[in-house]
Amino acid sequence: MATPLDLSRYRPRGPLNRRALRKYAEFWTALQAVGAALEQADKLAAKIQDNQPARASNGAGGRRSWSVATPEEMRAAAKKAHASLRVIATSAKRWEADLISRDWRA
Repeated sequence: MATPLDLSRYRPRGPLNRRALRKYAEFWTALQAVGAALEQADKLAAKIQDNQPARASNGAGGRRSWSVATPEEMRAAAKKAHASLRVIATSAKRWEADLISRDWRA
């Protein structure tokens, strides 16, 4: 999983806010956990075969009341989530110095 933040690489201009650094570390660990979950979802989508019958009938004209996402839909959703996660991680790295030097709002 994610490694703890290395305090030796931080050289903020102002005083180091330990609470903010801890919050940033929690945030970064959460981003890594989401990334790992998305990788697992991607692997699952790759393994799934579309086992839905050609015609599912529930009595009223053959319409289904619910449906399961197809592997293609799962892969597309995972791809979009990966892209969003990359944007968030890039922004977090860009604003890292600011985030660890200021107090986080609760």
